[in-house]
Amino acid sequence: MSRCLACALVLLVFTACDDRSPPVPADQSVRPARVVTIDLLPRQQQVTLVGRVEAARSIDLAFEVSGPLQQLPVREGESVQRGQLLAALDQADFALAVREAEVQLRLAEQDLDRKVRVLREHGIARSAVDDARTLRELQRVRLEQARQKLADSRLAAPFDGIVAQRFVDNFVNVTASQPILRLHAGGELHVVANVPEHLTATVSEDEVQDMYATFSFTGDTRFPLAFRENRGEADRVAQTIEVSFGMPRSDHWNFMPGMTATVHLVLVATTEPTTVLPLAAVVADTDQSLFVWVVDTSTQAVSRRSVRTGSTTPEGIVITHGLAQGDRVVTTGAATLRDGMRVRPMDAGPS
Repeated sequence: MSRCLACALVLLVFTACDDRSPPVPADQSVRPARVVTIDLLPRQQQVTLVGRVEAARSIDLAFEVSGPLQQLPVREGESVQRGQLLAALDQADFALAVREAEVQLRLAEQDLDRKVRVLREHGIARSAVDDARTLRELQRVRLEQARQKLADSRLAAPFDGIVAQRFVDNFVNVTASQPILRLHAGGELHVVANVPEHLTATVSEDEVQDMYATFSFTGDTRFPLAFRENRGEADRVAQTIEVSFGMPRSDHWNFMPGMTATVHLVLVATTEPTTVLPLAAVVADTDQSLFVWVVDTSTQAVSRRSVRTGSTTPEGIVITHGLAQGDRVVTTGAATLRDGMRVRPMDAGPS
């Protein structure tokens, strides 16, 4: 009997030591959520864009007639003056055509004079004189055409500029409209940059305080820019607008088309700071007003906060009013929350 009592006491001790009570289930009312801490910043004061230098005006020059190229006296990179000879074809055939046309015109004028005298003596029909007069006018037209072809066999600079590229070598046969060389205007340069579409749509010209360009090899030197034009539609892939800015040529730096520049746009500052939240963080109420869920750091409970929004950017939507520095805002699953619900930040442990 005493042995049975001792076994029972030992069994009771081991049972008390082995606590197999079930774990307390986690509070299912606490929802995991991604939460961000608001860091208010002034609206973007300066926009930096990558640009490229282009000539304000650039043309490809070509002959309007065909023939062997005889003169190509300019080199690539050379500055030329308006009216300066850039290229010329062999003049021999064109000069001979002018002389032939002059002779044909002289013969037509002599024939007309002779027939007019005969007509006065009533020895010829008036129609013969009319035909001779028509032939003389035709020869005049042919002479003008020959002279024009002779002039077209020479290429002169239409404006002061720089020879950017030669497409052919000297003493080769060229055809009409075949590009011979490319000429860039020697005055103002253009700096072309791709501006994000949201910036083009939301920033007016009055909000741009200053615009200038810098180059990697010019140190801190700033080169003033002026707006010139922009393309009428956005790039379908990059969603940017191509904008051209005018930049005067420098007396100290030899900027060439194709060089890379950095475009700086200094914008007017706003008095109220802003922040950017993902689109999923902003919820629309039944009356179309917008709000976000702000987390109480002590209880992890959420509450509604009305906000005002600005433009949409690739990073999200700009919040212009309603949030304070350090606020913690739910950015995922906001549409399923209710006032007073508790959340657990996804990067934190269980609450």
